Amino acid sequence: MSKKPAPLLKNILVGTDFSVCAARAFSFAVSLAASQGAKIHILHVLIEPVQAFDVAGALPYLDVSTQKEWEEATKKRLASAVASAGKRGVSATSEFLWGRPSDVLVETAVKTKASLVVLGTHGRNVLEKLLIGSTAERVVRLCPVPVLTVREKR
Repeated sequence: MSKKPAPLLKNILVGTDFSVCAARAFSFAVSLAASQGAKIHILHVLIEPVQAFDVAGALPYLDVSTQKEWEEATKKRLASAVASAGKRGVSATSEFLWGRPSDVLVETAVKTKASLVVLGTHGRNVLEKLLIGSTAERVVRLCPVPVLTVREKR
C-alpha cells in the first residue's frame, strides 16, 4: 500500500489591498488551501502618504488619530476575511504592517515560512507601471518562494 504524498502547500500568504482583484486572489487562495489542507495568512500593508512638496525629502505626515482610524478599519476587514475563510473550512490568521507593500510581503513570506504567496494583479500596462509601480511584479522578482498572481477580471 503506497503512502499518500504530503501536500506541497502548508502555509499560503495572501496579500490584500482590499480591491476587487485582491478579493479574487483571496477566494482562489482559500479554495487552494482547502484542497491542500493548508493554512492561510492574510496580510495588508498600510502605506503612509507623503507630502508631495516637502523639499526636505517627502517626510511622512500621517497624524496619530488618522493612523488609528486606518488601523481599526483594517483590523475589521481582516477579521471579516479570516471569518470568511473559516466558513469555508480553512484556518486563517491575519496581520497588517506599515511599509512598502512589496518589501513587506517578501519579508513576511520569509518570516512565516510561506510555501506560496498569492496576490491579485490589476494587469497594468507599461505606462501605468512606470507611473504607479507594480507591487505584484516586484514581489514576483524578489520573493524566494513561488508567487501566484490572480488577474482582475476584464
